[in-house]
Order: sequence, then structure tokens, then C-alpha cells
Amino acid sequence: MSSATRGLLPFLISLVFYIIIGPILLILCLLNELVRLLIRCYLWKKYEGEIDLVPDGADALYALKRQERTRTVVVCLKTDKPVPHEKVKENFKDVILQARDSTGKLIYSKLTQILVTKLGYACWKRDENFDLKNHFRSLPSNKIYSKKEIQKEIKQMVQDMEEDKPQWEIITVPRFVDSKGDPETSILIFRWQHAYMDGFTFTAMFVNHMSSGFTYYIHPTKFQIPFEKKMLSYLNAIIFGPYAFILITLNKFKSFWPRQVSNESAKTQSTYTWTNSMELEPIQKLRKEVDNATIPTILENAFISAAKEILPPGRVPEEISIWELAALLPYPGDGPQSRFAFFTFNINSNQDDFERIQTSKKDSWDGITGPWIPLSFVLFKLSGRLPVFMHYVVFAGGSCSIMMSNLPLSKTRFRMLDTADVLEVWAFPPQPNDTGITLFSAAYENSLKIAVSAKPTWLSEEELERIVEKMPGVLNEWVTRVD
Repeated sequence: MSSATRGLLPFLISLVFYIIIGPILLILCLLNELVRLLIRCYLWKKYEGEIDLVPDGADALYALKRQERTRTVVVCLKTDKPVPHEKVKENFKDVILQARDSTGKLIYSKLTQILVTKLGYACWKRDENFDLKNHFRSLPSNKIYSKKEIQKEIKQMVQDMEEDKPQWEIITVPRFVDSKGDPETSILIFRWQHAYMDGFTFTAMFVNHMSSGFTYYIHPTKFQIPFEKKMLSYLNAIIFGPYAFILITLNKFKSFWPRQVSNESAKTQSTYTWTNSMELEPIQKLRKEVDNATIPTILENAFISAAKEILPPGRVPEEISIWELAALLPYPGDGPQSRFAFFTFNINSNQDDFERIQTSKKDSWDGITGPWIPLSFVLFKLSGRLPVFMHYVVFAGGSCSIMMSNLPLSKTRFRMLDTADVLEVWAFPPQPNDTGITLFSAAYENSLKIAVSAKPTWLSEEELERIVEKMPGVLNEWVTRVD
């Protein structure tokens, strides 16, 4: 899809869009801003500052509730020993909630507010009874939790939180064994409604206030894109953005993955699982041998190859649409915010493994350099400022076959509050629409870990587990081939 967003025809269609549709959208946006201004005045008079409109549209997008979507991020940190939740709570009380920026403003005041809807718009409501103890809990320490049991817990953790307190929580699992024969470890789980912050700003909070020994792969506030490349990307979005927007809209009517015959509906809870940690060096070597493909591209193709081996014929579609989540860098500061965006491309599952990786590497690069990232960033920002019921237009229907999120975490092992070493990290981003398969990868120290979720109407629990178990074997086979 990405390579088709540029050319004479896309340019002409975008031009017609600007001439015919552009003025209408501009008027609607101006009217919406006027309505927002009137509502802000009303809220201020009625609630005296206790409730106000969410200013950032990318945050407000997560006010929409739908049973078939999730809005919660879950991040798991496996540690060599338990981190007492009382110590984490103390850190939040004395350090994080007291942190201020250069102007003296509290950086994390958002964590004391509740995301609600008033008069049809997303709002932040100050929690007058805010109490940290409502946001920390520990699972029983007299029980050793298995992977299956934590998977069941995560199924509950990704569900929406009540609006009686700010929608974030930290859970301690004192005793955990991932696989048979593994040593006993612990897990510290962070869960929050995505409106509070995205993955990069959560990492910044963690790095600045809770850990030691962390070394960024990509520093969110210092990473600089060359000026000419940035301008070229914005120019692409301006010239071809309307055409790309039309493609996104048409995608909502497509079927991206054959649904299995099941008594379960799309509203049934998804399955959540993860791989063991894999060595990063062989995968980096594999990258160089297959035209310097990105790690996400390699992992997407490994999932497809594993699925083709596990699933019966016809279950893996020939054309697989990929959304790779991204962020518009650099971040203007470390405070909680959402700068998420995406780019998209297609993969032909019928190609040979290495040919498929090389082709998708080229197509993903076309996606990165095309209009998608600045276009989606602006689209999310503007759409979120509309009434909440209109967010459904953004999130209704499908979007892709597989949604991929990659977080290059830390080059070195780090410690949590000088108490425990963090051994592994994995996470589950929200499933914002009818996309049924989500991949997350985290590069940490010298290893790579993959977390996957799938809706039961796309893949059964058994199918997903078998595919995820197969993925490391597929990667090892590819490494052997290039050797």
C-alpha cells in the first residue's frame, strides 16, 4: 500500500480532495473549536476547575469505550527478586508526583486525574480523594505463579478500569516461574490507560525516577532526524496525505484475516503470550545478510512463516497488511504525552522467506519515508478533539492484519530502585480497533523478547501458543541458513 501513495494519480486525487473536501473539513474543525471553547467556559463555571477538556487529541482518542477494543497498556518487568510495592509507592509519593519542569509545573499531575466524558467530549477530572494506596497491590506471596496463571491475570488487566479513580495501577507478583526448570523470579507489572502516556514517556519516567544503569538505544528527546529528511516527510504528507487518508478509510471495509469458525465473538477476551528471551546478536547478523531489514520486519515475517507451518491451508492470507507503530521524534520533553503514529505496507505471504523479508524491507522503508507518520500523527491529534462519539470513525472497522510495536529499550541491564535487577521486559499495547493480532518486541541488554496477543476469532489460544513457540525456531533456522 505504501508505495502506491505517491505518483501522479495520488497527487491528482489529493488535489481534488483539497479543493472539494478541504474547505468543508476546515469549517467543521473551526466550528468544533468554537464548541470546545464554549464547553470549557461552562465546565469552568460549573466545576470551578475540577473538570476540563483533554487538550491533547491523541490522549482524548482513548476516551471512546468499545467492548471489542482495549485501551490499557500492560508492561511486565521480570526481576531477580521482589520489589516491595511499598517501596515503589514511596517513590511515587516522594519523587515522581513531586517532579517539576523548568517552569515549576508538576510533570506528572495527570496521574492524579481521571479520564471521563462530559457533554460528549473527553475530559480530565481531578480526583479530590486521590490516594496512592488505591493504585498499588500485590498478589499473594505464598503462591508461585506460572506463565498460564499470569496470562489469565493479564486478560483481566487489559480491561477498562473504573472511573472512580485515575486509571493506572502497579501490581507486584512476588513469586513467578516462567517455564518449567526456570529459577524463581518476580514480576512488577505496570498498567495504565493509554491516555496518560505512551511507551516512550513511560520509559522516560521509569529511567529518570525509578531505575539506575539504563542506557537508551534511542533517546526520545535527543534523537534528531536530519532537517531535510524531516521536511521531505512533511512535504509527502501535505501532497499525498489526502490520498493516503482515503486508503485508510477504504481499509475499514476489508477483511484482513480469515476468521475461524468459533462460538466465540470478537468481544471475547484476547489471548496473551510471550516468547523466551532470544539472543540479539544472531538476529542482528541476520539483518545484515537480508539487505539490512529492520528487526520488526524480520519478526513480522517470522510470525507469518510460523503461522504458515502451524495453520491449515487458507488460514494465512496471501496479502498481509502491516501497521508498524511509531513515534514522532524528538519528544519536546520527558513529561507524559502521546506522540504515536504509524506507517503501513503489505507483505506477500506466498514469497520465499528471504525474498519476502527483502521485499517487505523495501516496502516498509517506502512506508517510513511516505506520508504515513506525519499524517497519522496529525490525524490522531485532530480527531481526538472531536466529540467522543466521532472517534468511532477513526477506530471503527479493521485496519490491518498485524499491528507491530517495537521498543529498543536499554543496551545495559538496569536495576529497579536499587533493589532488584530487571532480567526481562515485555508488554502488550492496546488493541484499538478490529485488528486481531498484535506483536510487541523489546530489545534489552543482549536479548530480544516478543509478546503477542490475538483475538479468538482470528487465532485460537492453542494456535497462537504454537505459533509463538515456533517463532524462535524459524529465526534460528534463518540464522543457520545465512551461516
